[in-house]
Amino acid sequence: MDCYMKRIAKVQEKMLQENYEYLILGPSSNMYYFTGFRMVADERLQLIIIPSSGAPIAVLPEMYKEKAEIDFNGRFPLTTWNDQQDPLELVKKALHEIRNGRIAVDDTLRSSNLIQVMTAVPGCSYAPASRIVDSLRMFKDEEEIKILAEAEALADKVMERVQGVIRPGMREKELEFFIEMSFREMGADDISFKPMIASGPNSSSPHHISGDREFQAGDFIIVDCGCIVKGYCSDITRTFCLGKADDEMKKIYNAVREANEQAFSALFRRCSTEEVDKEARKIINDSGYGPHFTHRTGHGIGLDIHEAPYLVEGDREQILPGMVFSIEPGIYLPGKYGVRIEDIVAMTAEGPRCLSKYSKDLLEL
Repeated sequence: MDCYMKRIAKVQEKMLQENYEYLILGPSSNMYYFTGFRMVADERLQLIIIPSSGAPIAVLPEMYKEKAEIDFNGRFPLTTWNDQQDPLELVKKALHEIRNGRIAVDDTLRSSNLIQVMTAVPGCSYAPASRIVDSLRMFKDEEEIKILAEAEALADKVMERVQGVIRPGMREKELEFFIEMSFREMGADDISFKPMIASGPNSSSPHHISGDREFQAGDFIIVDCGCIVKGYCSDITRTFCLGKADDEMKKIYNAVREANEQAFSALFRRCSTEEVDKEARKIINDSGYGPHFTHRTGHGIGLDIHEAPYLVEGDREQILPGMVFSIEPGIYLPGKYGVRIEDIVAMTAEGPRCLSKYSKDLLEL
């Protein structure tokens, strides 16, 4: 049994426990996770329908048949439809026209596709697939962690390049483009998200969109980027200083670094995601900048750049071997500047392993 069929068997066990009759996946990371088939979402209905027992069925446009046959490799039946047909009859058949069952639906399925499914089998109750899928995807096996480490190693190498090219007068978009091209030159399949370059006062916005601002002496420059390798994402953030940092800048940077390292140290004892967040937040609170740490401490990473678990107050997930997540505290002073330092960490049976290797020293360029 290959990894995909093992994953399907596991989710079917979960479906029986939770009393779901079907799991419906659209073109998403979930579809790839369970089948190895990756396709871009469009207006055409693309579904993998997994029953609580028995073989899954794929309902796909005829134009994707050749790729699907190669990727599915005979694991389960494939039914296709062409643009002159209505795929709802295939959906009804695959769902056995149930009338009052429970169906889990991919969280990212297009609303128009969900309406088609609901029309095909009226009277059923629907819930997000994350309720049964996240608990499986949250735990990575050795091969998945190996790939995530490969992706993170490329992020480290790109950050080394970034350190060498930042200069006064360079625009945020310029550095963004340089990062994208660097990842491709190094063999990444794609970027995992649009690089975020936030300089000077723009760095006080945690999710700034890179713009035309030119770097100036005295700027903090936040660089947040990542790539995709074999479907899996990397993510890293470092904050550079263009020129000499003043005393307040050093204080803020050191507080963020200490928060990052304290959160990592907490992982050596049995703790929850919420507790790791508290460890990082305490350092920043004690430094006097608590109100300026405006986001969670971290998020899971895998086939998606953001996935379970989440390191935030109220999330009491026990951190266990197989989980891979970011640790990324930050301080953001509106109108002035901000600092964020982000690493990716894999939890193993021996303890936490930091996949990010690039220096966390304050680099004054």
